[in-house]
Amino acid sequence: MKEICIDTRMAFNSGIGTYIRNIVSILKDGPFKIRLITHVDVVKKWPALSSSFDLIMTAAPIYSIAEQMALPFLVPRCDLFWSPHYNTPLLQLRAKKRVTTIHDVYHLAFGHTLSFPKRAYAQAVMNRAVKVSDHILTDSYFSKSEIIKYTHTPEDKISVVHLGVDGSFFCPKEAGSLEPIREKYQLPQKYFLFVSNLAPQKNIDRLLLAWKLLFQNFPDWKLVLVGKKVKADTWQFILDQNPSLQKQVLLLGQVDNQDLPRLYQLASGAIHPSFYEGFGLTPLEAMSCGCPVVVSKAASLPEVCGDSAIYVDPYHVEDIAEGMRKVMEDQTLCLKLKEKGLQRSRDFTWKKTAEKHIEILERLA
Repeated sequence: MKEICIDTRMAFNSGIGTYIRNIVSILKDGPFKIRLITHVDVVKKWPALSSSFDLIMTAAPIYSIAEQMALPFLVPRCDLFWSPHYNTPLLQLRAKKRVTTIHDVYHLAFGHTLSFPKRAYAQAVMNRAVKVSDHILTDSYFSKSEIIKYTHTPEDKISVVHLGVDGSFFCPKEAGSLEPIREKYQLPQKYFLFVSNLAPQKNIDRLLLAWKLLFQNFPDWKLVLVGKKVKADTWQFILDQNPSLQKQVLLLGQVDNQDLPRLYQLASGAIHPSFYEGFGLTPLEAMSCGCPVVVSKAASLPEVCGDSAIYVDPYHVEDIAEGMRKVMEDQTLCLKLKEKGLQRSRDFTWKKTAEKHIEILERLA
């Protein structure tokens, strides 16, 4: 039996964590002997790891010199090491081969928006990662083209594996189960929902300016933002300078993961105006819950959403507002989007994603 080692330290980091948890949970029943590099906090949140896998514990922080020093010694002799993020060890490993997942190259494509240390780190580590890895996995054909563009990686060294959605978790439920969630978060009857971290590439500033154009004509609606603040950004300044807008925006921060499907289902629409995404899990989750979706016509989002969403130009505030207005005013359109979204979401499952990973890992190992 081939032995593989996987770095799972980011198992509870936003979208990357969703990816790790779903793939690893299926891999445990696959054709490999698996050892996991992990952190005590991950094991506390995911106790099943201890009973299902051999664990290699480390306290080395993500994106640190410490991880680069520690991991070459922690990765055991094995057939293959898989890093589910670009921060793979840059030094030689005892693994015969290695695979790295690069979800996107935002830090290279938009390096001018980052501080010099972050930009320099991303350029050095990502370019080194594609060179030392025997194969690269990525989430979309868009991301594959970007990796080739910015790192000059040969096309045949990169495999595209679309991500999935858990259709048994992100799904419509009986209306009676929704009201406790509405009360818990003090949600209005009508709202647009944004779910992701509140990072600059998510385009929150233009989203707020678009909402500013809309809310006076739709006073019973609110914009609900779910996600972790990454840093102070222009969107916070926009809110601070517009008290009336503040009243129509609800900042929930990070919410209980178990509540997320119901937040989607209660929403009258989901909005994702990001101008750079390697895949875009949250629009897919929204569609799987029967929520009409408005997304930007940029990056990987059209690849994921197909004909099941309203598309807007992420750089034009008026266009974002118009896309949202269509959902707010046209119930017939909303019903069509719900039906198409539910159908589209069924094409993306974690089982398919994991099977493709197993196929590639078996071939390489």
